[in-house]
Amino acid sequence: MSKLAIFLDGGYVDALTRYQFEGVRVNYQKLAEGIRRRVAEGTADPVDLLRAYYYDCPPYQSSTPTEQERERYRRKRSFLHRLSRHPRFQVREGRLQYQGNDSSGRPIFQQKRVDLLLGLDVALLSAKQRIEHVALLAGDSDFIPAMAVAKQEGVSVWLFHGPWRGADGNPTVSSDLWEEADERIEIDAAFMDAVRRD
Repeated sequence: MSKLAIFLDGGYVDALTRYQFEGVRVNYQKLAEGIRRRVAEGTADPVDLLRAYYYDCPPYQSSTPTEQERERYRRKRSFLHRLSRHPRFQVREGRLQYQGNDSSGRPIFQQKRVDLLLGLDVALLSAKQRIEHVALLAGDSDFIPAMAVAKQEGVSVWLFHGPWRGADGNPTVSSDLWEEADERIEIDAAFMDAVRRD
């Protein structure tokens, strides 16, 4: 039986559900099983899930957090804690860094460490030959080097991504990332409906 590791970019999943699928709330166990099933359908062998990794960071809090910042942070911590308790799930956290304000005075934030953690995990599991398949739910070209390492190690790379063009007409996935993948599966409304939280 071949082993699969699933890598979920939390920020990408949030953006897809919010902007492409009308705020659907995801059941992450169903999501992992849906991805595992799609990979198994595309291979000749049974596929077992080694682990699903979820990458995100808690919301920013200023040095003297507002009540709104505290509540947003509390909700995210609670979500990440619940997710980490699912069987075969591991939460990996980066941090959100304040980068100043844009021209209209809105704060600019940037995730730190998230992409690096995901890339390292893909490369390490592939190099240690713990897995035969990588399923990546992401849209960022920063993951291309990790995908290339996995492929060099003989691991098949499955990219799960949102619609090629989003509701705003812009791509939801990097074309370079799409090109690097061995297999590509576009997440559609039927897929999202099947992984919806009850």
